[in-house]
Amino acid sequence: TRATKAFVYKFYPDASSSLRVSPNPNKKLKKADYPVIYVPGSYQGWDPSNTETVLASKLSDNTYEGYLYFPEANTEFKFTTGPNWDVNYGDDGADGTLEPDGDNIVAADPGYYKINVDLNTLTYTVVKTDWGIIGDATPGGWDSDQMMTYDITSKLWTITLDLTAGSFKFRANNAWDINLGDTGADGILDYDGDNIAITQSGTYMISLKLGIPDYTYVIERTSYDHRAMFFTDGQSLEIDNIEDFTNGWAVTKWKNIKRDGTPGSDLTFVDTDFPMFRLADAYLMYAEAVLRGATNGSLSDALNYVNEVRERAYGGETSGNITASQLTLDFILDERARELYWEGHRRTDLIRFGQFTDGSYVWPWKGKVPDGTKTSPHLNLFPIPSSDLGANPNLTQNSDLY
Repeated sequence: TRATKAFVYKFYPDASSSLRVSPNPNKKLKKADYPVIYVPGSYQGWDPSNTETVLASKLSDNTYEGYLYFPEANTEFKFTTGPNWDVNYGDDGADGTLEPDGDNIVAADPGYYKINVDLNTLTYTVVKTDWGIIGDATPGGWDSDQMMTYDITSKLWTITLDLTAGSFKFRANNAWDINLGDTGADGILDYDGDNIAITQSGTYMISLKLGIPDYTYVIERTSYDHRAMFFTDGQSLEIDNIEDFTNGWAVTKWKNIKRDGTPGSDLTFVDTDFPMFRLADAYLMYAEAVLRGATNGSLSDALNYVNEVRERAYGGETSGNITASQLTLDFILDERARELYWEGHRRTDLIRFGQFTDGSYVWPWKGKVPDGTKTSPHLNLFPIPSSDLGANPNLTQNSDLY
């Protein structure tokens, strides 16, 4: 099941920006064109021409650095100054000193390594790293790291967690020897750099991109609103072809599983319970009735009811609460969409608010048009089946257009 961007925007007004809140969120940082040396080894087929397994010299001073992932124990490798074997270095004594045509260097354990090479002094270091974040914005404060996970496909370290307003830094191996901050808040990381600010509490996904300098990161605010249940991997936001199920974000609100995570009893026909009466629906009905002029209710109660619904949706946080001036009928229509989607309410709600056919609200493919268009108001009523008309001559069809 997929959703149009008009619905997605009710949660994410600017879904195209991925809710990024890191510096330069709309600028894709490009790796600078620094001089490099190559690191052929058993982990990549001993290919000195592989431009993905290199170290870079940020200062162009013959000192090189980078991070490489070795998937297996006892990985062997060497350094070459070009994409060939003409000038290569190894380590005959395994003492951190390089020799031309020296022995293969061995990394004993699998993992993600920080490698530094100084061709001025013919020395090198190889340090295995596991990355995390630490800071007063994190659950562990400045006392303990929140460990990240490395993905070998994306080559990113990532973590998703709840943060509070404050700051954090990246660091390796639960120690301060190797730590990264962002001096200048330009999205490029610096060793021992400034703390990275988090201005609002919420759930965030943080990604760390190392490899070769420049090292970068992205902070993405995941939805505060936990009702936004979308599957986006491999899905486009735009629906160019309604028959292509990779067009549009998929909805994961309903899952055919039991409360303990085991599959439902029937894999063909979903046996998930369908809610018929919901307290949240009653609260939103109350607010709508007050806004439409009901005299036996109060605006303050209506606001409290709506905010109770939103606090539950925001995981108990009040950051999603609205004010009295924001409580309008348009807001109620959108809030009912957020709260009750895929529960059989939307068509009736849109008709009641005058937006199903000829109102001002359109969505992609409304009226069978990619950008959406108004439709005839006769569609507000379903046609009476011909069998019913034949059985009862007193019935009149709902519209001459049927």
